Amino acid sequence: MVQRTSIDYTRNTDHAFEQYVLSNEKVLAEAIRRFEDQLHHSLVKFGRFTIPTFFKPHFITAKQTRLIHAASDHLARMVDRLADLYLHNDPILKDCFSLSQEAEELVRIDPGYARVVVLARFDCTLEGETLKFMELNCDSPAGMGYTDTLEQLFFESKELTDFFDEIHVQREMRSQKLLDALLSIYEDFGGVETPQIAIVDWKTVRTRPEFDILKSFFESKGYKTTIADPRELRYKSGKLYHGNFRIDLLYRRVIFNELLEKLREVNDLVRAYKDRAVCVVNPLRSRLAASKAILSILTNPGYDHLFSAKENETKQQHVLWTRRMIDADRFYGGKKIYFVDFLKDEKESLVLKPAEGYGGKEVTIGPETRDDEWNHTIDKAIKSNWVVQEFVSPPVMTVPTIVNHKIEFVAKKVNTGCFVFNGAYAGSLSRLSDETVVNVSRGGGLVPTVACESEINR
Repeated sequence: MVQRTSIDYTRNTDHAFEQYVLSNEKVLAEAIRRFEDQLHHSLVKFGRFTIPTFFKPHFITAKQTRLIHAASDHLARMVDRLADLYLHNDPILKDCFSLSQEAEELVRIDPGYARVVVLARFDCTLEGETLKFMELNCDSPAGMGYTDTLEQLFFESKELTDFFDEIHVQREMRSQKLLDALLSIYEDFGGVETPQIAIVDWKTVRTRPEFDILKSFFESKGYKTTIADPRELRYKSGKLYHGNFRIDLLYRRVIFNELLEKLREVNDLVRAYKDRAVCVVNPLRSRLAASKAILSILTNPGYDHLFSAKENETKQQHVLWTRRMIDADRFYGGKKIYFVDFLKDEKESLVLKPAEGYGGKEVTIGPETRDDEWNHTIDKAIKSNWVVQEFVSPPVMTVPTIVNHKIEFVAKKVNTGCFVFNGAYAGSLSRLSDETVVNVSRGGGLVPTVACESEINR
């Protein structure tokens, strides 16, 4: 039986959760074991391996939710506007994106609707009222299906029912909001019949289990869905097919750069896209906003005239200072400096990362890197398409684990991914790790971000 005595729900939700768990240790220990067993048999997997998680959501307050909501909505408008300006050959943005001729041709294909970025996940650190965005995933964001599955497991746990009732949790249906965004764009595209949907990515991707989650959800809502490798698609009689399955709405999970590398193998998909025989979301032009170079534009005062006063305030407060390596020496602190010396002198406050990277690959944290390794990375970055970014330590949250048959709370570093679908905030997920680079593909864990009315004092 769950006890609720002496638990203060009004001051700090994290602390209240810890009190709740420890005051019901025997019951909750069994609930954790059952949760882990359910997880093992679920589709919350990255390849063959279950994605690490913990028996606790990342709690955020209603005030923090409003902050994320407002900042995300502003960012969505700004990145869409910048990409649109580039596509309309604005001379100000001519040299801001490093695109090959083949990539340029793909991003300039008109998808049949106006929005450049339909589906995005803006990754940030959130601590109290300090919100800092470090990456804008506008190409092929993932995690909404995983997160909904985990959240459902939490709310199905009878041992947590009383706790969630006390803190008045706000549920998010990220998969539903994803579907709503896809259908809205399909309507803008000119689709009138109930669309048949294809979730498209390589057969070998490790996020394939999430496609099964989303396929099941889409079909439960009445939309026939297939999962397809882009090389399996065939364009015939003015329609795109996967076998005998006609595709009206293609949910693109395949990453732009990987598609570009295998362009000859996906010719049918590209031809159907060019002919507007299929509605593709995200459009290939979303690759512009996916580049970390766009953060260099957002944090450079030289481009402030492109934005409203409120938008400038948002990016100044909430976007980490970022510069492309090829032009960072002209801007830092408003002074011209010798760039390599700056990178070495300010090592403890900087991060180096590929402008087109994803999955945390090659991200190099200055304060956690030996001098010789940092110098080697500088040399590599200067010769490549990399960015330098201000470093902010990720906040920490505690999660319950079972050690020697007893529950203990351990600290994990956390970052938060804010989904933005069709220009509107659509809920969040949080990733946990012992490392500063917090990413599932680098062994990090995943928990749902849950908004509640209680205060969180960290």
